[in-house]
Amino acid sequence: MDHRILERFAEALPADARILDFGCGSGQTTRFLYNLGRRKIVGLDRSIQTIEIARARYKDTSFEVDDILDSKFQDASADGILAFFAIVHFTYREIERALGEWRRLLKPGGKLLFCFHVGKKSVHSEDFLGGRGANATWNLFDPDRVITLVCKKGLSLDEALIRFPEDGIDHRSRRCCIFATSPGSRANE
Repeated sequence: MDHRILERFAEALPADARILDFGCGSGQTTRFLYNLGRRKIVGLDRSIQTIEIARARYKDTSFEVDDILDSKFQDASADGILAFFAIVHFTYREIERALGEWRRLLKPGGKLLFCFHVGKKSVHSEDFLGGRGANATWNLFDPDRVITLVCKKGLSLDEALIRFPEDGIDHRSRRCCIFATSPGSRANE
């Protein structure tokens, strides 16, 4: 299901689109789009360690350290922005900040896809993935409240897709994927 969602995002963009993949982690989502022919994709994460892992795994794909809430990229420099479960540690206030930053980065008519877990609680893990002291908290969000923030930031909501977890693969929470478009049109560039 996730692959089909990513394929739809890629198909909505021009063939030569510049895509910023925020919260890319070790690079598997960035590489998936790269393998779909999206050669101008850049995987971004604030963790130097995960960017080093991504660079070692996928040597011909571009990865950089960057902050989702304060990106170093210029205004209107991206045709597409992907944040595939990159906001799972955020608060609603941080989601709003990220949406403002993404709007700044997107060209007129640019496409945004971001996903999160649906719910009203947080899930905490200690020693995540066997890493001693690697504690992490995932926040679950109300789709209606997130959609309100999308619209508040001036992005056009194209679709909000809620899917159920795949048995034996996913955490037991539902997921929401939001497709949005930056104001303006490509014809105005």
